[in-house]
Amino acid sequence: MYYNPIFSAFLEEAQFTKEILAIGVTQLYKANYATKGIYYQSFICLSTGIERLEKLCLILDYYIQNSGALPSEKYIRSYGHKIPELYGACRDIANNRKIQFHFQYKMDKNIHYSIIDVLGNFAESSGRYSNVNILLGNENKKFDCIEQWFLTVDMPLYNKHVSKKRKTGIEYRATVIGSVLNQYSVTRFITEDNKELIDAVEGSRRTGIWEAVAPYRQLYMLQIIRYLTELLIELGYKAMSNKAMSNQSADIPHFGEIFGLFYNDNSYFRNRKTWDKP
Repeated sequence: MYYNPIFSAFLEEAQFTKEILAIGVTQLYKANYATKGIYYQSFICLSTGIERLEKLCLILDYYIQNSGALPSEKYIRSYGHKIPELYGACRDIANNRKIQFHFQYKMDKNIHYSIIDVLGNFAESSGRYSNVNILLGNENKKFDCIEQWFLTVDMPLYNKHVSKKRKTGIEYRATVIGSVLNQYSVTRFITEDNKELIDAVEGSRRTGIWEAVAPYRQLYMLQIIRYLTELLIELGYKAMSNKAMSNQSADIPHFGEIFGLFYNDNSYFRNRKTWDKP
C-alpha cells in the first residue's frame, strides 16, 4: 500500500464535510427565538458543509471530464461562496450525466430553494457578519438570515405541514399560559423577525410554532444534503469505472461509506433528531 495524496485529500475533505453537516442539522432542530445563537451555529456549519459538498461534486465532475486531471484553483474560486449558483451547477451535472438517483428528489420551489438562499446569504459577509456590520455603522451591508429563515422557511413549513387542530392547540395553550404568567412574570425577547416579545402569550405561541416546524426543518435540509451526497457518490462510481482513467481509480474513496448517514429515506430522517453522534 502506498500513500496517495489525491485519495487522502478527497477522503479528508469528505469526512470533514460529513461531520460539519451532521452538527449543523442537529443544531437546526434546537434553534428558536430564545436561543438565537444556535441559529448561527447551525448556519455556519450548514453553509460551510453544503458549499464544500457542492465543490466536491464540481471537482469530481471536472476530474471525470478531463481523464483524471484536477481543476485549477481559479476554476473553483470563480464560484466564490455562492451556494445557490453552486447548487445550480450541481443540478446541471446531474442532468448532463443522466444520474439515476435512488431517492427521488422533488424540489419544493418555495421551501427548498429558500433554504439554499438563506445559506447562500449567510455564506456572504453581509450575512455572516450582519451584527458586526451594524456595530461598525454599515447597516446597508446587513442581511438578517435568521429573519429570512423564519419568514421564508419556518412559516411556509408551518402553513404547509401543521394541521389545523395542532394550530388551534398552540393558540389555546398560549392563551392559557399567558393568562397565568403575565400576572407574575416579565417576558423580554427579540423574535426571529426582530419584533419585541413582551408577553407570555406570544412567547408560548412562538414556542409552539418552533416545536411544530423543527422536524420539518431537518427533513427538508436533509433532503438537500441527500441529493448532493448521492450525486457525489454516483460521480465517484463513474470515476472508478471509467476505463480511460484506470490508472487514477485509486484516487477516489468510496464516498458512500462516508456519507452513508445521509443515504436514507424520509421516514428515517423524520425519526432522528441527533445527527452528530453515531
